Amino acid sequence: MTGLCNTSLAAAIAAVCLATSGTPVHAATKMEVAIQDDGPLVSNTPIKRSKDLKLADKLKVTRIRVNIPWNSVVKHSHSRKKPKHVRYSFNGYDKLLLAARKHGMKLQITISGFAPAWATGNGKIGGYRIKTKEFTNFVKVVARHFRHHVDRYGIWNEPNYISWLSPLSAAPKIYHKMYANAWKWIKKIDPHAKVLFGETAPYDRFSSRVGRLSISPLKFDREVLKYGPLKADGYAHHPYDFRHTLYYRYPGKDNVTLETLSRLTSALDTFARKHQLTTPTGGPLDVYLTEYGFMASGRYARGESFRAKYLPRAFQMALDNPRVRQMLQYLIVKAPARSAFFDTSIASKKGKVGKTFKALEAWARKKAKQHKIATPRPPKAASSR
Repeated sequence: MTGLCNTSLAAAIAAVCLATSGTPVHAATKMEVAIQDDGPLVSNTPIKRSKDLKLADKLKVTRIRVNIPWNSVVKHSHSRKKPKHVRYSFNGYDKLLLAARKHGMKLQITISGFAPAWATGNGKIGGYRIKTKEFTNFVKVVARHFRHHVDRYGIWNEPNYISWLSPLSAAPKIYHKMYANAWKWIKKIDPHAKVLFGETAPYDRFSSRVGRLSISPLKFDREVLKYGPLKADGYAHHPYDFRHTLYYRYPGKDNVTLETLSRLTSALDTFARKHQLTTPTGGPLDVYLTEYGFMASGRYARGESFRAKYLPRAFQMALDNPRVRQMLQYLIVKAPARSAFFDTSIASKKGKVGKTFKALEAWARKKAKQHKIATPRPPKAASSR
């Protein structure tokens, strides 16, 4: 394994601890404000990472979600034949973990795809018939590397969407095995770490050219649970609705947007009552909204005034729901050209902010002052004597 190994990662964090006193503390009963901005935070220079974290400070962020794409952290991912020695590098994530800690923020990692070619059913990088034995080995590597330093994991990104897990007809069975193995090994390697089920896309989609693109989340959940009961520490979901107003009740009883979040909480209550999907103590799962935002460019783009008005309202809707533990703004900094088709950013590439960012910042500042949301507590510098 390249990058910081467990020992050096622990040593680096220990060095930070020696230079500071206290640790980040977040009120467990208050909703977390979170962000995801993998490009600037993981892949870019310390200067860009620092700018992004300073913007996160203004939003009272306590959690940073990062996806770890399997194929991007393993060597020889294009090889159809599994290498004799599989080597990983988590260097960018290690650096982010240390930088975030100084701001009083914690990471939560989604162990995701695409899978390397040697771990798929068609020998290509992607999500086709993931080999669950190889995925389990990857989970073990991630959990051991970040043991005691990352305390929350999501398992695969949008497994009900064809781009991430296919074929859709087999996705529920594959995900059940992937999730069950991940739960088992993360809990064995780091018993205090929490594991989130789902990371589901919000609704079913169909293309006349391609066919079915996704399965509605609640139907997907029921199909997954046919293969046996599961335990989780929470349910992760992406309640987007790019084509309608914030208060539009998206049709279909198994689709779940922000306005129809009660469908999800009701389903989670039912799953718990039937002992199909529960917390370790047998209760219904709380909800983590691990992606949200309005499009800043592209086909479904909304104007700055619209986003400035409705993004804070969306966060307030999440806060008003007692089952929601986290609300996440997906992207701060504008997406690069290759990802322009999914641009929900609220700042420019250089970090310049406009009405939308300022409106969310004002909302977060007000709610923090009212003690309604969790707030970051950076470690205090130790006094020198």
